[in-house]
Amino acid sequence: MIAGFIVWLARQRAPLLGRRHCPNTVERFLRWQHLRREQGADHTEDAYCAELSRGGATSAELVPIRAAIAQFRRYLQTTG
Repeated sequence: MIAGFIVWLARQRAPLLGRRHCPNTVERFLRWQHLRREQGADHTEDAYCAELSRGGATSAELVPIRAAIAQFRRYLQTTG
């Protein structure tokens, strides 16, 4: 799924910096989400960002994370 996302990002002409970090960010989120879902815990994007904030992430650091997840959501909508 991530490989298809990378190809899709390239076709969207997203800035190279974003393309470089976006798949890794999304993969980390999906792994976290999978674990949380198995635990029966909140596995939403907001819960993920709240956990990152509690771990020390700043608001500025969360902006590209949310943007990467939003890009992935768009990718899923176009392929689904």
